[in-house]
Amino acid sequence: MYSVRFGSYTAVDNAYLTIKGGEFFSFLGSSGCGKTTLLRCVSGFVEPTEGRILIGDQDMARVGPNKRPTALIFQNLALFPLMSVADNIAFPLEVHGISKRERRKRADELLDMIALPGVGDKKVHKLSGGQRQRVAIARALTVELDILLLDEPLSALDLKLRHHMRTELRTIQQRVGLTFIYITYDQGEALTMSDRVAVMNVGVIEQIGDTESVYDQPKTPFVASFVGETNRISGKILEQKG
Repeated sequence: MYSVRFGSYTAVDNAYLTIKGGEFFSFLGSSGCGKTTLLRCVSGFVEPTEGRILIGDQDMARVGPNKRPTALIFQNLALFPLMSVADNIAFPLEVHGISKRERRKRADELLDMIALPGVGDKKVHKLSGGQRQRVAIARALTVELDILLLDEPLSALDLKLRHHMRTELRTIQQRVGLTFIYITYDQGEALTMSDRVAVMNVGVIEQIGDTESVYDQPKTPFVASFVGETNRISGKILEQKG
């Protein structure tokens, strides 16, 4: 269980959960509910005010972002426009001193994996939005990691492409077998791709469960109103038995 406070403001309040290895797990909530802060705690860019974060059996306290077995994909993807696609993918390997030949070999392997063979020599601005998304994922996968963190990565795409990329992301996740932790305000994304979902509201995790239980059996009024199409009926309880 952990909390994150910035002065008198509580961004995450007593969050407690376990995410399974190889799971596609989503945090769903409106803007400002604390889901991105929670993701940054896992990645190491924000330290919890109270509590601990464990990856495997290792406590991540005082372990920097560059030392954690995680990679974070931002909304803007942060690809290098002057580099080729292959050089973008292989950049983490260059930082680690891997030879140019080995870097290109690994980049080509990852391009095959994300179904973009033969585009390694193109500049990233020549790719579509969905293709750039896949390149960002491939770059994250060049180094050894256990968890891929995705902060609303589809928010800048048009509706048709977002729907297509839901399937693409889920396929990639199942292919590589990594744990994906996904942040979104879009219930369609969360319910379509995820094994389980945590619904957040003003810093509090209101419900955790598989997509069917969150949709069909909401535990709080907020979850009932936020997830799915809701018909609200006012009334007065006259009697209760059991």
